[in-house]
Amino acid sequence: MIKVLIIEEQKEMRVKITSILSTRESFQVVAHGKDGYDALRLTGGLKPDIIIMDNHLEYIDGEELPPLLRARSPSTAIVILTAQTSNFQLYRAVTNEVSGLIHKEADMESLPWILECISKGGCFISPTLAARVLHLFSGVNWQSTHIHFTLPDYAAVKRTEEKVLPQEDPAGYLSKTELQVLTCVGEGNTSGEIAQNLHLAVGTVRNYISSVMHKTGLHSRPQLVRYALKYGLVSSA
Repeated sequence: MIKVLIIEEQKEMRVKITSILSTRESFQVVAHGKDGYDALRLTGGLKPDIIIMDNHLEYIDGEELPPLLRARSPSTAIVILTAQTSNFQLYRAVTNEVSGLIHKEADMESLPWILECISKGGCFISPTLAARVLHLFSGVNWQSTHIHFTLPDYAAVKRTEEKVLPQEDPAGYLSKTELQVLTCVGEGNTSGEIAQNLHLAVGTVRNYISSVMHKTGLHSRPQLVRYALKYGLVSSA
């Protein structure tokens, strides 16, 4: 049985994917989510075989998610649903950070076959995107669309990220409540869920998040998530 987690903002698309997969006994849809935090929380708890997720999500965008999801469940294959795909996503697909790029309209009826291939260690890129991949890795400049793309220096990106994330253990300079809020953010909870868990007002939670960002020098929730992972406030397994 192939366990599938679906992360998609549109309810109609979640229902459509579930309906398509229900035609095969080999698939089990274990849960649905609608944003990046759902993806983090559900992946950490369920460890699905495959995540199918939209390319553009609220809270943490689809382009930010693959490394965070892999940290929580290294064996989970990530499949991106897309109508418009950046060159960065294409690069991630062909370097195995994601296992599939599926065009929402063109490939949906073939979804069961695609996922079965991916579950066996394969990968899939929509034929509508394949030509762009060839151009990407042949070093062609797309003069007709005024696009010039060069492959990112991932070593440089990693060094930059290490400089951005504070090097001090947050337990050394955050208050107890700030540390609790940071942990909850790292676990993928929304402000409303944090408020409920810690018995605080939503506005108070937002103030604490702002305070944590000010003290750490970080500027976004994705950075806070990575910081929480870095210092073991959130399990990466």
